Amino acid sequence: MELDDQIYVNVEKLHATCSPKQKGSEKTVSREETETQPSFKVASVCLGVLCFLLLTAVTWLSALYSRDVNQLSRDLANHTAERLQLLVRYQNLSDERDRLQASVKKADRKCPHGWKKFGCSCYSLSQERSTWQSSRQQCGGQGADLVIINSWREMLFLNRLGSHLKFWIGLSQSSSQTQWMWVDGSSLRTTYWQYRHPSAYSSSNCVAFNSFQGGYTARSWCSEHCGQYLQWVCEREAEMFDYGIL
Repeated sequence: MELDDQIYVNVEKLHATCSPKQKGSEKTVSREETETQPSFKVASVCLGVLCFLLLTAVTWLSALYSRDVNQLSRDLANHTAERLQLLVRYQNLSDERDRLQASVKKADRKCPHGWKKFGCSCYSLSQERSTWQSSRQQCGGQGADLVIINSWREMLFLNRLGSHLKFWIGLSQSSSQTQWMWVDGSSLRTTYWQYRHPSAYSSSNCVAFNSFQGGYTARSWCSEHCGQYLQWVCEREAEMFDYGIL
């Protein structure tokens, strides 16, 4: 046999030997692809179901959260309204307590013999006459000072106390001052000056009370020379009534 014929025979044998293996490989690959496709479909379905379940859970949790937030907001609004109501009630009770305590203090205070009580203070109208400075010294000897007027009601009380009289009160202005001051150092706020009093060009630096007729006017203050002799009214704080000495 020649060399070419021998090579051809060997090639034929090799082809015959390899051909069955290639066919078997093609069948194996086709079978693997067929088995992979159903698995991929199952995984896709499972993933879709899982996403749906997660979306449902998130939606439910969001609705539950919104419901709880709305309920908490309503509860907070109700508690805030109740708190405001309690604060108002507390303030009303505090005001009532202070009013009652003030009433008790007024009722439990007394004045020395011969003094007249008004509010928490005691008043004494002198029977003598003296200058403004001397009148103040006389009040100081009794633990008092010239009267300080704070209200219209006190004006009416003093008008009844010193009916048809003129008397010194605790208001003055020194030569170095530009404002009228009370004897306790407080500045003048509410005034009851008579017409044309005080005069800016007058040297009258002390104030007297002129009693007035009726209650329709309270313009009874007038500036006078401090050396003038007038009666005066002293004022002192009423003392607490001690039940233990009864």
